[in-house]
Amino acid sequence: MKVSTAVIAAVMMGVGAGAQAATEPGFFHETVSQSITINAEPAKVWAMLGDFDGMALWDSTVDRSVSVDENQDELSRLVVYKENVGREVDVLDERSDADMTMRYHVKSSPWPVAHFNAKLRVSRGPAPGTSVVEWRGAFDVKGILADPDSRVGPESHQGPIVFGLDIETERDWIPSANSGKVVRDKLTPKIITDLYRAGLDSLKWVLER
Repeated sequence: MKVSTAVIAAVMMGVGAGAQAATEPGFFHETVSQSITINAEPAKVWAMLGDFDGMALWDSTVDRSVSVDENQDELSRLVVYKENVGREVDVLDERSDADMTMRYHVKSSPWPVAHFNAKLRVSRGPAPGTSVVEWRGAFDVKGILADPDSRVGPESHQGPIVFGLDIETERDWIPSANSGKVVRDKLTPKIITDLYRAGLDSLKWVLER
């Protein structure tokens, strides 16, 4: 799964724009959520999931995750995604062993988003010896300008596949009636949802094998 240099450059340009205040025109608030049931005790799941720097040990989309000493007052990690997708810096906001919850915010990422906050939670599952893991995210996505000249049909697949999505086709499939308007970027929430899904699926595999 390769990502073209042009696509990476376009996404990174969106990151710079997304750093503006979310109250400015052209941003849309989004929330994503994924959950999974794992055949393992909550304490065992939390022992792995609660390690803030250990994301690469259980998330199949991550090449490596390491602690970064940018600020002694906060715990940060660098997450490097596979397939040259990009890098992300997360800052831990709250971690509770008693509640088995972790909250963090994304300081920088390959996605055109701002004010990205996430939460992971482990709870007892529906059957003895099982757990439920929830991963939630909330963020503001910079809108995209509708461009009828780049319009392609849904049957056409031109772009590279990133986490199961044809980036260029999805990004360009915008009704021409919206020409000149800033519209909601539906691709970025899809990619982040797929990231969460793939991460939870691989966590389940690691803990149940």
